[in-house]
Amino acid sequence: MRATFLHMADCHLGYRQYNSSERQNDFTRAYLEIIDVAIDKRVDFVLLAGDLFEKRAIDPLTLVHAINGLERLKQASIPCLAVEGNHERTYYRHSIGWMNFLAERQLLALLNPKIDDRRVSLPPYGNQYGAYVEPVPGLRVYGMRYFGISTAHFVRRVADALAEANSHNVEYTIFMAHAGVEGVVPPQGGGISHRELAVLRPYVDYLALGHIHKPYSFDNWIYNPGSPETNSLTESAWPKRGYYLVEVDTNTEPKHSPVLHANSRRPFVRLFFEVDACETPGQLLEECRRYIKRRRREFRGGEPVVELRLSGVLPFDRSALATEPLKQIIDDLYKPLLSFVRSDVLGAEFAIDSNNQQSRSELERQIIVDLLRRDIRFRARSAKWADLALAVKQAAISGDPADAILEKLASEEIRLMEGKEM
Repeated sequence: MRATFLHMADCHLGYRQYNSSERQNDFTRAYLEIIDVAIDKRVDFVLLAGDLFEKRAIDPLTLVHAINGLERLKQASIPCLAVEGNHERTYYRHSIGWMNFLAERQLLALLNPKIDDRRVSLPPYGNQYGAYVEPVPGLRVYGMRYFGISTAHFVRRVADALAEANSHNVEYTIFMAHAGVEGVVPPQGGGISHRELAVLRPYVDYLALGHIHKPYSFDNWIYNPGSPETNSLTESAWPKRGYYLVEVDTNTEPKHSPVLHANSRRPFVRLFFEVDACETPGQLLEECRRYIKRRRREFRGGEPVVELRLSGVLPFDRSALATEPLKQIIDDLYKPLLSFVRSDVLGAEFAIDSNNQQSRSELERQIIVDLLRRDIRFRARSAKWADLALAVKQAAISGDPADAILEKLASEEIRLMEGKEM
């Protein structure tokens, strides 16, 4: 059995990023470009692994854009097989969402197991409902919507149902879900572990995922194409991504050869400038101009979204830091669609002098002392006030009753204000 399919996810149609209509159009352009690839390559079917839309309540234009792409596929006799993502889940009180609407229009097959109190079953798709379809003889595609923190639980139940499923004449099996794998984006929690996914391995040849916008693959089995457009500035540092084109041949080993392709997208540029060496506002402006010019020579592309982020300790008063001239430099050099200047600088008056030999507790106490010294009410006895603050913290950590902590704080505060020792 041989087949070709395209795997995409997280199109987020309708996302008016930065309240920009042009950025909203960018998401549509990325989606339609991938649709055109599917048609040009004459794939047998398309997998859409969730989050076609940015949100549940969409505007008419977004719906028109979604329908236009799906109608192109339908006219080319290419079925689109989809699952519901977290961004487009039906409202609790509503019986139908926009993905269901598209399924009723027969523009896509919306896959999901049948779930009741006792078991999960996997009926064939029919009348806009069911768990699997067979778009090519010998190839079966199962789907499961977004289940959030319950994903691992339902994966186990699906694995049990797959073990009992009649797979006669099925040579290749795809399981599609809107779920992330833990550890791909470290600060982002809530993913399912490799161990929890492993229960599907005996029954599934290709695990098609969405949800995490960063592309990844594991063990020639788990695949996630990433988002076709950049949903946040942090994503601009990630590898190129867009969609998988997958060739299946069950007479070879391995049975498939997935290739990740990058679609066209709006370029994003992130600039980072440390202000520590700039002694005056004028020097900062000139040094930053030189830095931006140097980075501009490295850029190839048109109308990017540009962010300049300032960091470090500012040697002069922060009120003298003007960001508008820096934004103007970016606008003159890059001719961007959008530009932003973000300041994370710390004023010199708040800088803490420390050394690498201090323990965490010593550094904590020094910071509190330094902060107290800046207030004339506490300056003379800043070390004693710091000891009181740390004592109150420790009492709270130890679980002392609130009344006891407040009583101790009140009595010690009176002593310190009167100039007595603790």
